Amino acid sequence: MNAIGRELSENRILWLLVAVPAVFLAERVASEAHTALFILSVLAIVPLAALLSRATESVAARTGDAVGGLLNATLGNLTELVIAITALRAGMFDLVKASVAGAIVTNSLFMLGLAFLLGA
Repeated sequence: MNAIGRELSENRILWLLVAVPAVFLAERVASEAHTALFILSVLAIVPLAALLSRATESVAARTGDAVGGLLNATLGNLTELVIAITALRAGMFDLVKASVAGAIVTNSLFMLGLAFLLGA
């Protein structure tokens, strides 16, 4: 338990993990409060993404650059994948199309901007 306490004191973003069960509870209690559910979901996904990133880095440190790069490329967009699957199950096809297009444009612009910055 000491390691968990130390980790929570060093990484304050992990305090947002409290929002994960709160989302499920709020969905059961007040499923019509869409704004509150959205805010709680955003708060809950932030520490989960941070934990996923940290786990990927830990595995990459032990296995090498090739496996680490593969894991990073595979799991780097896991949150987007979860959101897309959930939206597809809800029949929100336009949302998924817009999300995928936005991710492609964002990544392309980021890489282009980085290339301009480093190439100049």
